[in-house]
Amino acid sequence: MTSAPKQIAFWGNFGTRNLGNECTLGAALYNARARRPDASFVCFCTEPVDAQFRHGLPCFPLNTARRPPGPKPPFLKRLLRRLRAEFNGWRDTFRHTRATELLVMTGTGMLTDDGEGPLGLPYDIFRWAVAARLTGCRLVFLSVGVEGLHHPLTRLFIRTALRLSAFRSYRDVQSRERLRKAGFFSKRDAVYPDVAFSLPPALLLLTRPRPGASPKPKVAIGLYAYRDRGAHSAEDAALYRAYVEKVCSVALALRALGHPLRLVIGDNTYDEPVLEDVRLALSARGLGPGTTGLEDSPASSFQEVLKQLGQVDVVLASRFHNVLLALLLGKPVVSLSYNEKNDALMAEMGLQAFCGRLDDFDVPRVLGQLQTLEAEAGRLLPDVARKSTQYRLELETQYDAVFGPRGQL
Repeated sequence: MTSAPKQIAFWGNFGTRNLGNECTLGAALYNARARRPDASFVCFCTEPVDAQFRHGLPCFPLNTARRPPGPKPPFLKRLLRRLRAEFNGWRDTFRHTRATELLVMTGTGMLTDDGEGPLGLPYDIFRWAVAARLTGCRLVFLSVGVEGLHHPLTRLFIRTALRLSAFRSYRDVQSRERLRKAGFFSKRDAVYPDVAFSLPPALLLLTRPRPGASPKPKVAIGLYAYRDRGAHSAEDAALYRAYVEKVCSVALALRALGHPLRLVIGDNTYDEPVLEDVRLALSARGLGPGTTGLEDSPASSFQEVLKQLGQVDVVLASRFHNVLLALLLGKPVVSLSYNEKNDALMAEMGLQAFCGRLDDFDVPRVLGQLQTLEAEAGRLLPDVARKSTQYRLELETQYDAVFGPRGQL
């Protein structure tokens, strides 16, 4: 009599239309399946309906205790509802971890309280870590990123969860250093590359630019919801408008030089409105929809992002995974970053001279970087390719440690 397959669960902020997060899950799932054909796979995530559609595995909410949207009820009713929801949330978490052999907190910058505070994702991570330990489920943190850890309760939740895990790795040195400052450090914790570097090789064999399709290299311009599109203050609104104008200035200058353009997004929820703002601003300056040499259809999956990036020659990007995917495809990249993680990755690739900050977005400087990068691509890209191959091999070692070697069964 054969036993039921073991369950391996991935856990994270998936299904929220952040295409970088989705490529992280796609890469981890691909490599886990190659090593554990005996296992069944599920995912606990923020938006399970979307994640299940994208990845083709059963997905469930990681938190059943969160208050549903709607008017805020009176305090006593809120308290009773919260207590009942907490009980149900812990009960459901124990039920899931009891049925799970391995729980994998998967990539992304999940170790943070940015946006939600300590009772958001940090508390969810803590609850699942406690339940995993008490039910004998092995907990792994796989190439996770660490962002802001502002609240003392956040740091307590995260430190506790990490101590309860069987394996921990971080996607960059900065993440490990942030944890050290927050009071957690272990010599046995390793830094591994972002798991997106282990996407299936077949996905990278996508359409390339057609030789001779244009006398000038095609340039991708990645968009970003800078300053949350100015939602929080008049100052942010002014800075966002300036950002849109600068993007348009770069686009118009490149078109004037004969470069075909492709606008690229990395998050459907946050970047699509930016895309519409840029479209309107470009139209007002004579570069409207359907104009020859301008492609602006938004990607709806990380596979489409890969295809769009594969069809250009040079990339200007801000979102971390747009920078990463372009490098993985062997494209020369200029990074306009919102976070030091972009700068760290570019430096590792030997491209630190082609970094900039969104807060210091200077149009002539960016145009000069693109021109220099185009001229030096032949010298720089072989090192990028070697580094990407090295990252893939390092991640193979990590997957072997977590899931077991390929072909072991």
